[in-house]
Amino acid sequence: MLNGNRPWTLLGVMLCLIALAVIWFPNAQTLFSHMREQRSLPTPTVEFVNGTRVNVEIADTAAERVQGLSFHEPLLENEGMLFLFETKEIQGFWMKDMLFPIDIIWIDGDTVVGFQQDAPLEDPVHTIYYSPVPVDRVLEVQAGFVAQNGVQVGDVLDVELGDK
Repeated sequence: MLNGNRPWTLLGVMLCLIALAVIWFPNAQTLFSHMREQRSLPTPTVEFVNGTRVNVEIADTAAERVQGLSFHEPLLENEGMLFLFETKEIQGFWMKDMLFPIDIIWIDGDTVVGFQQDAPLEDPVHTIYYSPVPVDRVLEVQAGFVAQNGVQVGDVLDVELGDK
């Protein structure tokens, strides 16, 4: 059975779709432009003297520093978390709620001042690892990273924070 009003119904639907496209299109351009800008923002990285580049998550608020890598999925080979502090102080880190062992690299400015290799998963004593001197940055990476990349005290790093 044919509906005599079908061409008008179809025309009405098409006009509504065109109207929605006209309204949405300027917003879509803004949305896609914003998405392109986000993709083009540099990823925060730390580059070591041997050329190894680590993509880092930034922890620069109290809440982010407390959370750290607790309950985090294991890091990939060139991933890490960079903790940023407003002032240089002796920093203490522990392995509470960690799911994988890590290396902790103590950084003063852009210079490695020490590290803790292969910090094991949380122990019953809750060992706290302290920086050897006051630092304003700490980098946590996959266990074994320090040894595999020949990281040494005194190495100067290239830290690119980009936009968090």
